Amino acid sequence: MTGSSPNKTGPGIDLTQGSIVKNLLRLSLPIMLANFIHTFYNLIDAFWLGKLGEGAKAAVSVTGIAFPLVFTLVSFGAGFGVAATALVARFTGAGQPDRARKTVGQLILIVVVFVAVFLIVGLTFMDQIMTFLHVPAEIFDMAGQYIRIIVIGMAAMMVFMGYQSVAHGLGDTISPMIISIVSVGLNVVLDPLMIFGVGFFPRMEVAGAAWATLISRVVGAVVAILFFMRRNREMIPERSDFVPDKVMLKNIFKIAIPASIGQSVTSFGFLILQGFVNTFGTTVISTFAIGNRMTGIFMMPAMGISNALSSVIGQNLGADNIKRAEESLKKAFILIMVIMGIGSGCIFLFGAQLTRFFIDSPDVVAIGVRMFRVTSFASFIFGGMFVFMGVFNGSGQTGASLRVNIGRLWLFRIPFVYILSGRILDFPFIQHTFIAQFLSILAKPLAAYPYDALWWSMVVSNSLATLWCYLIYRKGKWKTLKFE
Repeated sequence: MTGSSPNKTGPGIDLTQGSIVKNLLRLSLPIMLANFIHTFYNLIDAFWLGKLGEGAKAAVSVTGIAFPLVFTLVSFGAGFGVAATALVARFTGAGQPDRARKTVGQLILIVVVFVAVFLIVGLTFMDQIMTFLHVPAEIFDMAGQYIRIIVIGMAAMMVFMGYQSVAHGLGDTISPMIISIVSVGLNVVLDPLMIFGVGFFPRMEVAGAAWATLISRVVGAVVAILFFMRRNREMIPERSDFVPDKVMLKNIFKIAIPASIGQSVTSFGFLILQGFVNTFGTTVISTFAIGNRMTGIFMMPAMGISNALSSVIGQNLGADNIKRAEESLKKAFILIMVIMGIGSGCIFLFGAQLTRFFIDSPDVVAIGVRMFRVTSFASFIFGGMFVFMGVFNGSGQTGASLRVNIGRLWLFRIPFVYILSGRILDFPFIQHTFIAQFLSILAKPLAAYPYDALWWSMVVSNSLATLWCYLIYRKGKWKTLKFE
């Protein structure tokens, strides 16, 4: 592909010119806010369900179980979002709006098929999936009811994700943020009304939280469609753009398949971890759920800058400006490390208060304090990894993301969870080997609280994965990838 002067489409930003830091901030701040707002879906559920008295821990545990399961179901679709952002940015930077529009048409075809498969699989095999995850019997029916409603809502979320990916490729991060504000704002209002039965709403408790989320996501999808029709008229596909195009589909799948597999395998690994957590009962499940939500919030700056960097990298590679792309990574790295240093410090110092905000229970708070003191370091390290992921995704080198995402979880984190907790010694093929004694020594420091292995394994896996990303980046393959 040869570079040419960019042909701007819609309300996006030309990322091949101007201040790199200014461009990163202009893009990332709305992404951060949108991600922060989006995270509120589960945070709001957890907050209000935590006020249900005797059933609070059980209710919050349900949202914790739902999180990795839903992430698994949507992760495959998220890979196509990575492809859409990379290709739209690349074609926009190269001054080829017709090919960017063709990408949108082909993406819509894929989303329609995926949503149909998504709903069939998610709703048909829900009981079997929950059984596999060792969901405690006392919350099994409650979890099934909640998750089934959430799964239907995730189909609507796919529509929003598709719009967001295209908008980010064009350099527009404002409109996805606005849609998130509308959707989450509605959820904020509906949650307490439908959980506790205020006014004419019936008291539905856990199911009420799920219905509030479903309604909010459907509204978000409708608003996304309206935004696309009005703000990106030049990107509205023509009839011919919906005809399956072998070359364009090849480009999309070249990026999407590694990204989807990487995220899917990663999210399945989180299901395995959730199964590990579930064996310790609702106290640990609810604490783990709180930790995931709060860590997710403090990771928002890294995620936002990483997504912004993907758009910057894509447009500059499309314009054959490799030097500017390299400089963008350096400045993004500094931004993330400064922001994550502050955020991680807050997590370390105020772990008790963060836990108590959701569930004011002494046993939950005690676990939460230990958890946040360790995950604060893991989150800081993870911020560095996000920078490199932004480069890989923006350039279309999603094979690198695939390897690192799978390795971080399956080669490092899951094994260390079982090693540090001592659970690996439960496997018969380990018990009578020469390394059993050595493994016993490694597990001894956490013998009193074996579930603390969840947090310490994060530090190990994030450190090794970040180093791996750096080595891949140094090879420079991301600079030379081309698309037909």
